[in-house]
Amino acid sequence: MTSNNLVLKLVLTSLVLLGCTACRSEIGGTTTIEPSTMGSYSKDPDSELGSRNNPIALGKPVEVNGWKVQVESVNKDAEKVVLASDPYTSKPSANERYVLLNLKATYVGEESGEPSFDLRFKIVGSKGNTFAQSCGYSSDSFDNNGETFTGASVKGTLCFTVDANQISGATISVQGDYSGDDRKFISVD
Repeated sequence: MTSNNLVLKLVLTSLVLLGCTACRSEIGGTTTIEPSTMGSYSKDPDSELGSRNNPIALGKPVEVNGWKVQVESVNKDAEKVVLASDPYTSKPSANERYVLLNLKATYVGEESGEPSFDLRFKIVGSKGNTFAQSCGYSSDSFDNNGETFTGASVKGTLCFTVDANQISGATISVQGDYSGDDRKFISVD
């Protein structure tokens, strides 16, 4: 066996052992596997406000990437609104719902910003799945707002196709870039 293969095996073995030490416990001499806390979700009142465990209340503003964002309302079953706006939009499947967000954002950064480039929205379902697929709703789209200078506000809607079983207890994720470092969560309820 070459030294490169040996080093690779040692590194992989170490990673596996390190990864498993966080998910194993011994009870009466028997080893059991426990769920990782990283993938679990629980309401923790001591979590930082704006985290997924302690989302910001619907209607309250949150600052992300130079924008003060407010989800003014959420329509958790917006099929009638969407189909009335665009008769060419197809109905959601039986296990999906159209969720419509009414948004307001004020640019508080320097110079100017564009909401469709500066902000990214997703619905995070109650089981932890994310939903970013648009439902095709185009009337008054939030993404149609253009360059906005400091102090100016924009309004609009965003629509998502969401698993019907994950809407209750879901949150809205808003972030400024793909890293998620500045991500904040807002309750849909």
